Amino acid sequence: MKSRIIIGLVAAIFCLAMPFLCRIPRGSVWVAQYFPDEGHVIGGAMFFGAFALIPAVVVFCAALVSKQTFYLPVLVSTLVALSMLAYWHHDNDLSADAQAALTLVFIPIYAAGLALIGGLTGLGLQALIRTQQIKTEQAAPGQPATRPLSK
Repeated sequence: MKSRIIIGLVAAIFCLAMPFLCRIPRGSVWVAQYFPDEGHVIGGAMFFGAFALIPAVVVFCAALVSKQTFYLPVLVSTLVALSMLAYWHHDNDLSADAQAALTLVFIPIYAAGLALIGGLTGLGLQALIRTQQIKTEQAAPGQPATRPLSK
């Protein structure tokens, strides 16, 4: 359980940092758009952090339902969330329009929905692998895991 919590926290921290990390290649001015101005530091950080936590919570919950050896739900959920956050935040120009700041609300919600779908897909794959492992463990050493097809 402890390892799943640590994996979930690391994945959630990456989800929180991704909006800033994906903007670094375009320069410091591009990254500075996501930082609040001097008069609104606390409020701006709380606003941005609250919405950025939405996909991080989904990824953390996927880590809690993951089983050892593969951790497929958290792996798939994290990859989907990070790729969607990077894709959408990379080109998000807040100075382009007065309503552009609304994207800071909707991007994490959409990323969380896709991360949830990714986590459920990982959970299904994990269950499929587990059933295959159980079938092969229950089969006798000289017999196949499934019945041969009859003619």
